[in-house]
Amino acid sequence: MTFFHGGFPGLKVGDLLLPPDRTGTEHRLSATAADLCGPDHTTRTDVVDLTTDRQVARGYAAFYPDGALYQVLPQSPVAPDPDCLQPDLSWRCPAAVVVAVVDPVVLFRNRTPDRWLRMLNGLARGGAA
Repeated sequence: MTFFHGGFPGLKVGDLLLPPDRTGTEHRLSATAADLCGPDHTTRTDVVDLTTDRQVARGYAAFYPDGALYQVLPQSPVAPDPDCLQPDLSWRCPAAVVVAVVDPVVLFRNRTPDRWLRMLNGLARGGAA
């Protein structure tokens, strides 16, 4: 499986991707999701979220100012996101390594954070993108 992660900008190939509770970062998607009244699973800070869908990862990257889209390799076995009903879409693990920078700057362009969150919530419930 190929995994993607969208988020914090500036990582390079070989960099370790760690969850917010290990890095201490205060700017994180979980805080944005809480502000937008997202589902509880989006506020977790002890895991790195991965997806097999490049566009879903691009949506997450767009939540960050100048967020980036990465292809990553999990550093331990992945576990399915328990809140995602679409098989093989959303995964979690304690850490991953960046194997490629797919897009160093992802912008919302014509989409708003609210629209992306609705799309991502629909995928988590098993709906179509």
